Amino acid sequence: MKTSGDDSAELAKKLMHEFADQTGLTGGNEAEQDRYLWTDAFAVQNFLALASYFDDQRYKELARQLIESVHYTLGRFSPNDSRSGWISSLPEKEGQKHPTVNGLRIGKSQPERKESEPFDLNKEWDRDGQYYHYHTRWINALLQAADYLDNQDYIKYAAQLSLAGRHFLNQTGNRQQLYWKMSIDLSYPQVLSMGAHDPLDGYLTALECKIMASDEHDFKGYLESLEALCEGKNWQTTDSLGLGGLLLNTVRSAELDKHTDLPESVSPHKLYNDALKGLDAFSNQAGLTSSAKFRLAFRECGLSLGLRVIDSYREKLTESNLDTEKFDEYVTLADDIEGFWSQEKNREYSAYLDHQNINNVSLASSLLARTNPAFFSSPAFD
Repeated sequence: MKTSGDDSAELAKKLMHEFADQTGLTGGNEAEQDRYLWTDAFAVQNFLALASYFDDQRYKELARQLIESVHYTLGRFSPNDSRSGWISSLPEKEGQKHPTVNGLRIGKSQPERKESEPFDLNKEWDRDGQYYHYHTRWINALLQAADYLDNQDYIKYAAQLSLAGRHFLNQTGNRQQLYWKMSIDLSYPQVLSMGAHDPLDGYLTALECKIMASDEHDFKGYLESLEALCEGKNWQTTDSLGLGGLLLNTVRSAELDKHTDLPESVSPHKLYNDALKGLDAFSNQAGLTSSAKFRLAFRECGLSLGLRVIDSYREKLTESNLDTEKFDEYVTLADDIEGFWSQEKNREYSAYLDHQNINNVSLASSLLARTNPAFFSSPAFD
């Protein structure tokens, strides 16, 4: 099923109103907010896209409210924590001015693992802390909001959050990596491994922050470390969500390439070619004919979002000498994914409802990228 632009935007609007109600953004108060950094990052971009599409100031205000709520909620220790106040340890007024300077919590339901506790992978999924790849998602949302809402403080918050990522860097002998997950106060690692695309996400977002902040912050050493981590990496993946992110990063890289010299490891050609190889492998094994009870909407919609954005930027990618005709055979995957999850009956299974907020927001992002792809790619530098 392929919906029209109007139908897609209307469904996205419905899904985002459900999200706002269910997470306390509307009709609640700060103490009742159910904030989760990854979902909220895409939700900010969705509200900006809705504001643009419908020319409705209400959605701009919802984006502003959500940013404030995320910083107040996830920039502070959880109410069930023995600690209180800002995780930066700054006094109240200073903490309000610099809510992201020591990172932002994930928003998981269970308290973080104490440094003295043994590691348990199954429990770790539900424990709070800080994720590096959630930082990069929120940074991208802040930079988009800074441009569309004309608020330069968001650039400052993005830059400070990006630089908080230095705490994830780990040097062991000649080997350097990024920890995947850190404690809430960034004092010790929770998960030692590194996310496959974390160095790529970190490098591109840090570079965007550096450009948009006009060198107000010192990114030199951090960017050098991230560049070294990216060197020689193969970014190929058959994970649907990872593929979607790689496609988004291809567009970001193409935009950044106009403003600065990128290393080959993160060049648009490198990312695009790795994405195409991943798409080829994914399309040969994808289980997109399975029942909704066996599928994860937010992961699939992450892919369809990337497909929508890169399809919308074909002309600009061609200017970067990328052969976009090679992409033709994969575009229909986005139609299949959106069409499936746009059917209400497929959103009634427990597999969807158990993660309803992130699923609703992810589907809305993909639908809105049909007509407003700019809110999901790279912020304007002009």
